[in-house]
Amino acid sequence: MTKDSETNPSRRDFLTMTSMGAASLATSLAATGLTGSAHAKEGEPQGESKEADSSPTKQLELLFLGTGAANWPRKYPFKDKSHPRAKVRAMSSMLVNGHILIDCGPTVLDVMNCYDVDPAGITDILLTHTHSDHLHPGNIMSIANGRDASLGPLKFWGDPEALKKVPDSDRIEKIPVEHGKSFQVHGLTMTGLAANHDVHGSKEQCLLYLIESATKRAFYATDTGWLPTTTWLHIERKPLDAIIWDATCGEGKGDPRIFSHNDLTMIRHMNQTLMQRKVLKPDAKIILTHIADRLHPPHHVLEKKLIPEGLIPAYEGMSVVLEAG
Repeated sequence: MTKDSETNPSRRDFLTMTSMGAASLATSLAATGLTGSAHAKEGEPQGESKEADSSPTKQLELLFLGTGAANWPRKYPFKDKSHPRAKVRAMSSMLVNGHILIDCGPTVLDVMNCYDVDPAGITDILLTHTHSDHLHPGNIMSIANGRDASLGPLKFWGDPEALKKVPDSDRIEKIPVEHGKSFQVHGLTMTGLAANHDVHGSKEQCLLYLIESATKRAFYATDTGWLPTTTWLHIERKPLDAIIWDATCGEGKGDPRIFSHNDLTMIRHMNQTLMQRKVLKPDAKIILTHIADRLHPPHHVLEKKLIPEGLIPAYEGMSVVLEAG
């Protein structure tokens, strides 16, 4: 891969590889033969962001502002886009449709500056859990204080126990997420689902997020190991246009982190079942994030290895647009 091909594109340059989907993975993996499943009861609507546009949104744009696990540096070193993609990864975070931030760790403002994202445009933050690579109180306050006060407070969504670690401020409105219940943000339906992950010493339920527009559906699944049964039962009747997997452990060789994070073998097994059960659409984007330093090869090697089997390793500044229709 040439140096030019490794260099990050602008925010609106979309990744060519995202034309690959689950169908390409299906050609390289054997069928599981698993059949039969129970169905979970659909969650009832929970609420709505007061600032949300009530009209249904059709398109989903997923902008990756961090794709690394916690063992990367806590300071993002780059000031602009002129560097090889994922040479250094930031703490995992994703921006949805330009306004909704999932996780706000120590590097997110640095990455926003690097990729020309205005933090004042963020209206809502969704928290997966309170580990320090996902929750940085100082950056939360910077985003909240940088907003036009006339727009009202920043909406911050999370597990009720996790919200106790979010700064108290009249610039922040804390809104509890009830497991399995949906809520509306800017014309999107969000549902917090259980992660297979733990914050030691806390009673909080770590969350994954199902993101639904009027026509598209994505599942943000980090940090987690194998999907808990309750989460599987919720998504098994929700065909996905994209899934974003925790891929912390690489190929994995007896790493104990597999009890709270995925390795690639685990992801392949889950993908097989999701495809067999038609939870992954044939053209679904299968994207990897929360990639640990030293547990994976360099990004250009990872792309060369994984893209042929339909797995897309994400990188900072990568934008995936799921078009309406």
